[in-house]
Amino acid sequence: MSAQDNTAARLKAIVQILAEQPALAVKGADVLTSAVKRVPLSEWESEVLSGGVARGVKRLSTATAALVKEGFILKGRTGWTITEDGARYAAAPGAVALAGNFGHRLGAEDWAPAADQVQMAYSPVSQRWELTAQLPAGTYEYKVVIDRSWEENYGAFGISNGANHELQHDGGVVTFRYDHRSKDVEVTILDGALV
Repeated sequence: MSAQDNTAARLKAIVQILAEQPALAVKGADVLTSAVKRVPLSEWESEVLSGGVARGVKRLSTATAALVKEGFILKGRTGWTITEDGARYAAAPGAVALAGNFGHRLGAEDWAPAADQVQMAYSPVSQRWELTAQLPAGTYEYKVVIDRSWEENYGAFGISNGANHELQHDGGVVTFRYDHRSKDVEVTILDGALV
């Protein structure tokens, strides 16, 4: 993983650490230390900078401002705490894929949940995972797959290991939105071509 990926994984770990103790204010240094234990520093990140702080810890400390800006954590004099939005984010999966018989249309293999091309992007605005694609006319089947593994997947009506979702499509741009609370997918067909 790159240093950027490691920092992102540690930020997610920070939110998860605070979610495990929702009623407590935890010292920032303790939270950072725990996050680094969960996602260890690479050799490059372990390099100690002036001031005696490892490069990866300094990057992480700076990056926590994004968690405050997103409204996931609060930093106070007594320590760091998690917000309701942060608790929801902590419970969210690390990755959500739309695996189906249209994977080849997106540049992946069909039914391949580990492929980058079928990963949905999380929208903090809608609090849903989204994927927009241009698909030709046809009948499509798919499932939502969590964290790139078939171990956790949801079919029609959000049923775990349920029957496939089905889409009769006339062709064009389609947006899939997955809500992790309901475990179900909403589909929007758009007019025109994907630009």
